[in-house]
Amino acid sequence: MKTPLSSRLPQKLKLLAAVVGMLSLPAMAASSSCISDPSWFPHAQTPEPDNQGFASSSNCEFQQWSWQMFLWLTQSVNGQPRFLSFASPFSLLGMADFGMVPKTRTNTDAQSFDEYLQAGTDGVLVDQQGKAVYYSQYLDNTFTQFIVSNKLTDPAVVRKFNATTSFPIGSLELKAAWKQVQPGDNTDDMFTMDGKINKLANKNGQIVIDPTQTQTVKLALVGFHIGGVVNGHPEMIWATFEHQRNAPNVPARVTPTTIISNENWTFYKANTPYKDCNLNWVATNKLVLNEKTQTLSPITQVCRQYPFGNDPTSPNPSIVINDKNIASLNQDVLSKLDPNDVWHNYTLIGAIWFAAIDGLKPNMALDTDVILTGSVKLSNSTVETYTQVQSTMNNCFRCHNTLSAFPSSTDLYPLPPLNLNISHAFQNIYFWSQQQPAKK
Repeated sequence: MKTPLSSRLPQKLKLLAAVVGMLSLPAMAASSSCISDPSWFPHAQTPEPDNQGFASSSNCEFQQWSWQMFLWLTQSVNGQPRFLSFASPFSLLGMADFGMVPKTRTNTDAQSFDEYLQAGTDGVLVDQQGKAVYYSQYLDNTFTQFIVSNKLTDPAVVRKFNATTSFPIGSLELKAAWKQVQPGDNTDDMFTMDGKINKLANKNGQIVIDPTQTQTVKLALVGFHIGGVVNGHPEMIWATFEHQRNAPNVPARVTPTTIISNENWTFYKANTPYKDCNLNWVATNKLVLNEKTQTLSPITQVCRQYPFGNDPTSPNPSIVINDKNIASLNQDVLSKLDPNDVWHNYTLIGAIWFAAIDGLKPNMALDTDVILTGSVKLSNSTVETYTQVQSTMNNCFRCHNTLSAFPSSTDLYPLPPLNLNISHAFQNIYFWSQQQPAKK
């Protein structure tokens, strides 16, 4: 793990100024009503949120759960953030991880587990050095024990499972987005680690992963998804965090030629106009891979469409309250975290959940069958780069639902409508398990 050095204080102040700027947008002025709990600090002592006692009493409580959970998951345990000790989905099938997989095209092939979970997109996020952003998955003990104890790695058992049964309170499904660190990158304010990734290859006119070739690289955490079950919300609270230097925010009123920022960000080149932001080069068949250097072109210029997962011009009172609460809580947490703590450089973008208590049911298209609340246009600019403005895919529940799921291959059984289908990890374990001997 790297932490900012005292010699880099000017850079730290610059970053803080950028964050304050983000929090000071007119429709998102900080509110004093939503702040952290003193028990969260110091970070080394942050307790796990009370998932069983969660009361759904206010919008602020959901944002507080999100921040507290992030602090607990990133707390150092045996020298590494707690979430890195969690099981991977691969391990539930008794298989070793073969490396992180970049998002290419949606499918249910075994080697494409991670890419499938970038729901709704077919794009590769290409950073300013031409490198693909990679993703990893983590499941906590409550989630994995539920799967194991109910024998849900057996697809035949899944097809007979009670459709109304939900994941138990405390279940967590996590996804992290990682930038490959290149010479000259400033990662002093990012969490970094060495990791194994699959190489990319050109095959039949497409860019695909090569599961036979891996390489070890240094990775920097740039995005972090949390999906967690609390009392009254089996659909999970879906929250997302980003590194503060990822991308600039799109202003409330913008034209195609509006320059989003005159500064460089991790995934944005200074003076890029709005019309050149978030372009999915895979969809236009313009993405090119140099296999030898493992670089891609064109580069993606990323802009964050909605700073707190909502349209900042919306007069909806619940949206105004939601965004003020996030702004207030971000400001408060950052003021209390040790400035030398690397996690001081990450911020809550937003969270989304059901307005109703215990509203999850099988066979629900959650983008139409329920009232969603919180950050209703929630996207992470490093995980859902290309769906930020697509109304059919611009929040977690556009793709996380309890409908039947159908494989791309006709020799696999479809997944019936279950409450458990809310988890893409569960869905993929189901399809993947059918590729194991004698499991159909």
